[in-house]
Formats: sequence, C-alpha cells, structure tokens
Amino acid sequence: MTVKDVASAANVSPSTASRVLSGQADVDPAMARRVHEASTRLRYSANVMARALRTRQTDTIGVVVPAINNPYFIGAVEAIAQVLTDTGRSLILCDSHDDVATEARQIELLRNRMVDGLVVIPVSATESAAAISAAALDLPVVQLDRVAEGGGTDFVGSDEFEGVRLAIEHLRGRGARSFAFIGAQPTTSTADARLRAFRALTSDDEGARERELLGDFTTEWGRTAAWTLVNSGPLPDAIMCGADIIALGVLTTLRAANVAVPGQVKVISHDDLFIATMVSPQLSSVRQPLATMAQEAVALLDARSKDPERPVRKSVFAPTVELRESSLLPLAATEAAANAATERA
Repeated sequence: MTVKDVASAANVSPSTASRVLSGQADVDPAMARRVHEASTRLRYSANVMARALRTRQTDTIGVVVPAINNPYFIGAVEAIAQVLTDTGRSLILCDSHDDVATEARQIELLRNRMVDGLVVIPVSATESAAAISAAALDLPVVQLDRVAEGGGTDFVGSDEFEGVRLAIEHLRGRGARSFAFIGAQPTTSTADARLRAFRALTSDDEGARERELLGDFTTEWGRTAAWTLVNSGPLPDAIMCGADIIALGVLTTLRAANVAVPGQVKVISHDDLFIATMVSPQLSSVRQPLATMAQEAVALLDARSKDPERPVRKSVFAPTVELRESSLLPLAATEAAANAATERA
C-alpha cells in the first residue's frame, strides 16, 4: 500500500495525500478528511524509516530535561509537544536525572536516533556545555529556560531579573521591608540569576544575606529551609522562593509552625505551576510564558535547520506575576499591623 493508492482512493493528487499524511496544515479540510478516511479504509501505514532515509528528516525533535518529576519541566515538555503536534511532528523525551553524565549520554542517544533537532534544558550552567556544543556541530540545538555558557547554541528564556523585580516590588507595596530567599544552589543559570536579582533588589535590607537558604529544587528542601528560618529568630516580612516546588515545602512548614501566611509572613515564588492554585493559601508566583517560549524554541530549530551558519540568537521574554492569597493580605490589614508594630516599639 502506497501514498499513490491512498491518493487514488481519495480522488486527490499524490502530493496532496502526502502533505495530509505528513501532518501539514495547508490542505483543504474536505480533501484532508477524504485522505484520512481513505488511509483508514485501506489500512495505510507510512514507512517512516524509508521516508527518513529519503528526506533525511524524521519529523521528531529530541527534548532533554533535568528531572521529569519536576512539574515545571513537565509543563515545558507539554508546551513543546503542542507546537510539534500542530506541525505534524513528535518528540522523544529524555530525563537527565539532574546528572551531567546522564545528560551527555541522552544527548548522544538522541543524535543516534536521527532526530531533526534538540531542545535541552541544561543540568549545569558550566558542565553541560561540552555535550551541548558537540551536538550543535551537526544538529540544530536550542537551550530552553536555562543556558550552559559556552554551549554555542540558540537560547530561549525568561527575563529572570524582571521576574524577581516584579515580585519584590509587589511585596514592598504590601508593606514588606525584610526579606528571605529560599532557593537552589546557583549551579544553573536560572538559580544564579534569581539569587543575584534578589540580592540586588534587597540591598537595603541588612539581614537579607543572612536569610539566604540555598539547597535544591525540591519540596523537601523547602520544608527543611523553612524550619531553619522559623528556628533562627524573628521572621522576615516576606519569603521569596526560587521555585514553586520549593514554596510548597515552605508553606507546609509555616502551617505546621502556626505561622500565618500572609498575615505574619508573605510568600511569593517562581514558575506559576498548576499546583499554585491547589494549595492553601494559594501561591503568588512569577509566570514564565512557556507556550510562547516553546513556539520560539521550535521556530529557532527550524531556522537553524534551514540556515546552519546564521548567527546565534537569544530570545528572552518578559514574565508576569500572578498574585494570590500567599502575598495578598488586604492592604488595610497590612497598614494596621504596621501601625501596631510602630506603637509597640
């Protein structure tokens, strides 16, 4: 059974049938429906490997993420998958398990699978560069969200400084004057950028540097770090978390310690995961435009495929902040609490 047989049964040209069966969208819907009905009736199955050998394209993109159990990376993969589905392509997903050596093996595996391009969220800001730059010698590669400096590839991300600025500006507007930061060690570009931004934007708070707690991107770390903060003396007015998955642990500890959020401490975070609205109090969070970032990543892969020698491009998108209960104590109550504290002093 060939494409010509399907075309004949659907009463369309072989080129039209081929475009429909390869997932291209530039076909009249009525014709496309006839082609799909004919292919089903004839039990047509495309010989993907034969087509790949002929065209040197597999219509698949490899995606490598640091940890598939992190909801943020799941969201990124879903966004990429949607873009690829809309253009008749698919993805192969690999998990690096937060290990540079595993990441390098996964990248090599995908190269051997003849994928048309790679989207990589690097494990490390430095150690991931070697495998990424090697892959980029013969394959379009885009780094997404995080960047390994020296990787020599296109990059798509969010403006991390602006995200922190929006969060701190909001917290100050609700009366916060003292701050803590609970995040990950700055071994990735995002963790490093968020920490640097926090330091720059809270330089007027003399105790902020002492209230920096750095670990990893896990809920358990959020719980542990929050207990350290609770047990170390007076709490700050606000806690900024490096990621929602950390903030979930922070909220759990504050609840167990009978610390009112946002009454005693305001909490804000990054990533705006779906779970941000499923916890109590609902979590204020900086949102990266993942759908837009995914579209740009695939577009850059396609552009690199057409013009391998074009200059490296960095696309950085503006984040927004989603304000919810964890930082939104009514302003009147905030002012009353500040006045009461002043009177006690």
